[in-house]
Amino acid sequence: MYRRSLLVSILVLVAAVFVACGSTAAEPTEIPPTATPAPTSTPSIGIITELPETDFHAFLSQIPEADLECFTAKLGEDRLKALALGEIKTTDEENAATQRCFSNEFVVGFLAGQIQRELGVFSGSSAACAASLLDDIPPGVLTELMIDGGDDASHEAQIAIQGFTECLTQEELAALAASNADDDAVSGADPQRYSSPDEQCMVGVLGQSFADGYGELLGGGLLLGFSNAIATCGIDIDVEGMIARLEDTERKYTIADLEAAGFKKSKIYDVKNLPEASSAHYGFYGIDPYARLDYEARFYFSHASAKSAGVEFANHASGAGASLYADDQTWKEGLTERRRCDSNGGHHVGRCGFPKYFDYVVAGNMVLMCQGKQTLESLSACADLLRVIE
Repeated sequence: MYRRSLLVSILVLVAAVFVACGSTAAEPTEIPPTATPAPTSTPSIGIITELPETDFHAFLSQIPEADLECFTAKLGEDRLKALALGEIKTTDEENAATQRCFSNEFVVGFLAGQIQRELGVFSGSSAACAASLLDDIPPGVLTELMIDGGDDASHEAQIAIQGFTECLTQEELAALAASNADDDAVSGADPQRYSSPDEQCMVGVLGQSFADGYGELLGGGLLLGFSNAIATCGIDIDVEGMIARLEDTERKYTIADLEAAGFKKSKIYDVKNLPEASSAHYGFYGIDPYARLDYEARFYFSHASAKSAGVEFANHASGAGASLYADDQTWKEGLTERRRCDSNGGHHVGRCGFPKYFDYVVAGNMVLMCQGKQTLESLSACADLLRVIE
């Protein structure tokens, strides 16, 4: 959910406290009361409501003492002071050395603080639920989401943050998503990543990895989390049929299964350079003949092949980081149909390196890539087709 830059900025701001206080974390200066209203939520977790750039002292008083001591031990007081004065920047080695200084308690407290700043309160029931959750999360698991932005976070970390979001009310989820969207806007992230309230809510529940493309993660235990997120956000998508197809990992699909469901095949691709694939097809589907969407169905000899080679090649052509220019693609067959141009121009004057299929699903031996500019749009299109397959 958070980018690596957040780590650097917090490190710098924490360091500034040492200049202001003139002491180390081992002998903290007594912090005077601030004018910030006392939190009205149950104090079952340490909610970090202060922004370090607004009030260094108050922020220092709210972060776990062990976290601050860790920064000091890893970097040293002199280095921290230099960071605070803007004389230096952290190196990659320092970032790596300090990344585990962020405890699970810090991450949860920081997220709760974002919500409280948006709403003015973090509910007591949510705080109690989050505190209970912390007892079951191994040390350092949530740190991955602070450091890696959720892109490469472990399955364990994804489950942990899902557990946290399940503690939240609908209003708190929306506030967290809005706060994250604001952070992305400030940092220059693609504004299209949060184009709808539904997408914002799903990102708030499932984390930044949902906005980046969720197909690879959509399996196993995360299927239930995805289904619950759809229900929590009140999104009108019939996911039951899709989930049933994804859970049936032994089924072997053919293009005939899709055609029987109403899929209109347009092209057959040559798969000699698509490892372990038996066939691949481009076509379209939609109940409304004037509002059909494009799909690409890749068939493999087994579910295992679809989950390995299939996912690897699907990731190249989908998601937030995909570049659909020929020089960037490992499999160029069907590239013309697989990419889209942005809204600033057509094929001759616009940028045409964006993925037409933002996301995909793996059902049995099939990788189904579905049209959409964002994760939710693509997965909704996948659900529409999968649920009508016999």
